[in-house]
Amino acid sequence: MRNRIFVFLTLLALLPAFLHPSEKKEFNLIEIIDLGLQHNPLLSAKWNEVEARKASFQASKRLSNPELEYQRGKAKSWDNTSERDTEGISLSQYLENPFKRHYRVQVYEKDWMAAEFSHKMLTLDVIFEIKQLFYRILLLKTKQDLAQKNLDSIQKILKLIEKRAKLGEVKELEAIKLYVETLRAQNELNRIQTDLLLDRENLNKFLGNVLPADFSIQGTLAYSRLGFEDALLMENALLTHPRIKEKETRLEQAKSNLSYVKWLRLPDFKISGFHHKELDGRNTGIGISLDIPLWNFRSKEIQEAENLYMKQDDELRALRMELSTEIRSMINQLRLSDQSLKIYHQGLLKQAEESLKISEISYTQGEISLIDYLDSQRTYFSILNDYQDSLFKWNADRAALEKAIGEELK
Repeated sequence: MRNRIFVFLTLLALLPAFLHPSEKKEFNLIEIIDLGLQHNPLLSAKWNEVEARKASFQASKRLSNPELEYQRGKAKSWDNTSERDTEGISLSQYLENPFKRHYRVQVYEKDWMAAEFSHKMLTLDVIFEIKQLFYRILLLKTKQDLAQKNLDSIQKILKLIEKRAKLGEVKELEAIKLYVETLRAQNELNRIQTDLLLDRENLNKFLGNVLPADFSIQGTLAYSRLGFEDALLMENALLTHPRIKEKETRLEQAKSNLSYVKWLRLPDFKISGFHHKELDGRNTGIGISLDIPLWNFRSKEIQEAENLYMKQDDELRALRMELSTEIRSMINQLRLSDQSLKIYHQGLLKQAEESLKISEISYTQGEISLIDYLDSQRTYFSILNDYQDSLFKWNADRAALEKAIGEELK
């Protein structure tokens, strides 16, 4: 009996967990990007545009509907000696020139393909923005920890100085100066926490507010050696980048449109079959009609299409030059950030830490003043903050280069 009661109480205690399963609150960069690609409203709107262009392309391949016409009337002879009810029915089908139809369908197909490349470009933009916000939150979290350590360190020394001031071992002015330094450290911590809160909100909004209010992110500002060849990176980007592919597709669309307009000079046909009951009998047969390009030979339309084609060609060449310059600039920025980080890793961080330890020992032994010690501490935490800024810039520059080349760096 006791065992049954124990089992019942255990199940009762676990019931809320089954009814309300725990919500995921920790996310890494890959998970954040996946959520952004699923819920970003701009990306969703662009995908709807792609689907609309696809539907237009599919509709362009369909034949036009036939026309059915029915007539009914009353006929009289010229001498009014005979009179009869008349009626007629006809069925006609428009037949588009097959060459013109081919190029017209191509125009819609290229429009759909260009929209897909535009969607891919927007995807790169969304991933880049997510990475920037993600890296900035990581930066602010680290800076928050550093600011808290700085504040704790100053408060610890403040308590010691206040005790020594009461004993008359140091001047009260030193305690006041240290208290002012504590307020500065607290203000810096408050500023970082405010910025962190705003960036968390911005990230959640960018993801369509799908994250829980108390979400947290996992990860660190990573650093690794660069291992790519500039020329090869540039060559691949100019061949496969979504911006280039979109503009190439627009150029092909303009070429198809030019061919379509030229084929407009040749007429289309309409075939019809009819059956009429007339005054003196029945008339059954077939007919064919076509439009004659007598007043409009499409010269202006062809000239417009040619100019639009040349416009797309010029824009493609300009885009290649623009993208080359952008990629080259991003590569230089990333390599500069890489060189900055190497300075820290080659001994600056270790030297700053050792210098702070020496300053702490020297101050407690009375060898240096409070001002000198505070300067040493500020220098130490300034170097650590600058290092985190450099790490953030390296990751941000890497993300910018990946956006510029249209793919992730291996």
